[in-house]
Amino acid sequence: MTEINASRDGAQYVTLGIDREIFAVDVDRVREILDAQPVTRVPYAPPFMLGMIDVRGRSVPVIDLRTKLGLPAAETTEQTRIIVLDIENGGKMLTMGMLADRVFEVTSLDDHDMEPPPDVGTHWRSDYIRGVGRRNDSFVIIFDLPRLFSSEETAFIDAGTEPR
Repeated sequence: MTEINASRDGAQYVTLGIDREIFAVDVDRVREILDAQPVTRVPYAPPFMLGMIDVRGRSVPVIDLRTKLGLPAAETTEQTRIIVLDIENGGKMLTMGMLADRVFEVTSLDDHDMEPPPDVGTHWRSDYIRGVGRRNDSFVIIFDLPRLFSSEETAFIDAGTEPR
């Protein structure tokens, strides 16, 4: 995993890069961060679903965040990572992976300074966003994971995973 550079003042987030933007997920949802690896394709999967990987003997579905956010897919690089998450959705806990261009660090963001998601001027769906914070003069977009992985989409993913 990346270097931990966080204080105790705010909530802890893992920051990641997609294209030129900085996003974040709650560190409590992150199970582990893996180097990119081969993914087994799943027939009839939605376009954002890359397939499945094996994580310690367990099948974990992996989505391409770029595709999910409406961006073109990108080639895997040595900085590409798979973030394995535990997500509560529809009363169930799902373990999922999401492919990110890169992972930066674990950092603290003050929830009191967080702004609501913007309604205009973004090229991704704002309903996937819980809020916008700031870190070192940059905006950090905090994902709303249950909305990013809506119940309709996780129904497909959940069908291929083991219950927890």
